[in-house]
Amino acid sequence: MAAAAAMAASRRLLHLRPELGLRLRSRALIPYPSWTKAMGRCRYEPSPRRLSSCRRAAKNERPWRSSSNEQLTDGDGTAKYMGRNFPDEFAQLSLEEEESDDEVHGISETMVKDVEKAAVELLAGRAFTVSDLRKKLRAKKFPDNAVDSVIADFKSRGLLNDGYYAESFSRSRWLSSTWGPKRIKQALRQKGVQDAEVDQATRRVFQDGHSNQTMYGISEDSMDHLFEQAAKQWQRGQSLPLENRRARVVRWLQYRGFNWAVTNAIVRKLEAQKPP
Repeated sequence: MAAAAAMAASRRLLHLRPELGLRLRSRALIPYPSWTKAMGRCRYEPSPRRLSSCRRAAKNERPWRSSSNEQLTDGDGTAKYMGRNFPDEFAQLSLEEEESDDEVHGISETMVKDVEKAAVELLAGRAFTVSDLRKKLRAKKFPDNAVDSVIADFKSRGLLNDGYYAESFSRSRWLSSTWGPKRIKQALRQKGVQDAEVDQATRRVFQDGHSNQTMYGISEDSMDHLFEQAAKQWQRGQSLPLENRRARVVRWLQYRGFNWAVTNAIVRKLEAQKPP
């Protein structure tokens, strides 16, 4: 962006002084040899001159005075001006152009602070995935570039982490609602969590490294916890016929996202240990 600003400023300066035949080299203006040869036809007349950038002149601001300027007069008496500090003048124009571009194309500091404040207020209420927080902020009509900038900053500072969110969500749904891996994965994908982080989170919850893993893909501790919760449902259907009682537990397990292998194992264990 700085290079583009420099080129734009150089074009403006050349447009204002086309008779000088200037060219740009490393942010400085160097006279062409043709202009140097024409110097023989000109004479220098010291004269103070106020040089104003395009931007300041357009805003009718107070012009600034160059530290050293010279007036050139050619054979026909036309006065031409050139400051000795052309690189400084060009640098001034470049800086002003760059500042102007930041104001137009960049993100204002006030807008970023507003987005940060809204994001902090949302995160203070509960945890969010990156995708969910982005949707919430965009719903508040904040610009996309400001939202993306704040989210990138929060991720770099550890305030947003889909991996931690996925594991916390999985453990909470498993312990409080007895959700199985299938339903938890489906919910996390809907929240915009990547598949790799979803799989890693469910493995940590259902395949605890400190427990022996069963043939059903979950640990023995998880199977024991699931059996305890299913037994409560089994006891609630004592007045029902055996087939209805079994169907009730099967629906309860499958609705929570457990595959048929786990469901069948739990039902058989219930029938063996808690007969009607």
